[in-house]
Amino acid sequence: MNTLAILEVLAINLEAFAEHDASRRARMLARCFTPDAEIWGHSQVFAGYAAISEKIAGFHNNFPDCRLVLASGLFAFENIVRFGTAIIGPDGSVMARGETVMELADDGRIHRVVPLWDMELPPLPNGWAKHLAVPTVPDAPDAA
Repeated sequence: MNTLAILEVLAINLEAFAEHDASRRARMLARCFTPDAEIWGHSQVFAGYAAISEKIAGFHNNFPDCRLVLASGLFAFENIVRFGTAIIGPDGSVMARGETVMELADDGRIHRVVPLWDMELPPLPNGWAKHLAVPTVPDAPDAA
């Protein structure tokens, strides 16, 4: 995929996330998402324009006067794109950071979005085989 084309679609997506007017937002979503697009939330999948628009309205309720922005360059392979994101508060401060993995359709629009926010992963499960895990390194002795 062409990086410039990806950035153009991504910019429309981020503008849609900033849009409060539902009818203007719907037009933007149709330009950047496929009709069957999905955003995978941490506990819910938002599928289709109406559900994605509702998710954005929820974003505005949960983060008043905030914006979703691009926070890194892109890593793209085939139709998968990975990049950093952030939620910026009304005073310009970073309220949250994350990474997003996005699947693009053949026409260049967004088909699936998996946002991953500031969440630390849990420790390995109890009893996990040591040879299938990162080795633990004992603390280095204090320098004298």
